[in-house]
Amino acid sequence: MHDFSTSSPHLLPVVGLTGGIGSGKTTVAGILESLGIPVFDADARAKSLYQRNADLRVWVVDRFGETCGCYQDGRLIDIDRKALADIVFSNSDALEELNAVVHPVVARDFQAWHALQSEQSNAPYVVREAAILIETGGHKQCDSVAVVQAPQAVRLARAMGRLGTNPAQIEKRMQQQLSDETRREHAHFVVDNADENNLLRQVLDLHKKLVDVHAPRDRKTP
Repeated sequence: MHDFSTSSPHLLPVVGLTGGIGSGKTTVAGILESLGIPVFDADARAKSLYQRNADLRVWVVDRFGETCGCYQDGRLIDIDRKALADIVFSNSDALEELNAVVHPVVARDFQAWHALQSEQSNAPYVVREAAILIETGGHKQCDSVAVVQAPQAVRLARAMGRLGTNPAQIEKRMQQQLSDETRREHAHFVVDNADENNLLRQVLDLHKKLVDVHAPRDRKTP
């Protein structure tokens, strides 16, 4: 599928990058960033928003319990994301409610970041990396979408090594995410990360294709 949407003439094209837990999308984003492409990491930005947004912290604790809070001298200063994850990834309704509150805030943060990058960067495009880009509808605001996929057993092993948690907890997270088959229905590009030895070549090829697709567009500085 190559029916690309059209960016506003003063904004850099947006490439959505997504994939399930353990797929390696963060590694792909890191390679693209090393090539000079600005990357918006939605997960990391959400974490920082918990630290910066007092109203969001209070809402999480009021809704999901004090065990989800991090406190200093009796003050709520952050969210314990592992404790929160243990709750919401065991309850699809709770996860949907959390996403409905958090992701609009992250989306607004992306818009501000995108405008700044479009003003300051000479890159041919920017990357919006998000694990649930498609689930939240964020892919609709992207000019193209790249999906990183890998077999579930490979993803499970990677996630266990990275998160240090038990397989059952990771499988619960996987069950709350879309399948690779469904993600591919929304993808313009697919990176197969079953074997990490082939990843760099694929990402370099992806970057070349993205430059070819997006770089020729005329843009005005905001």
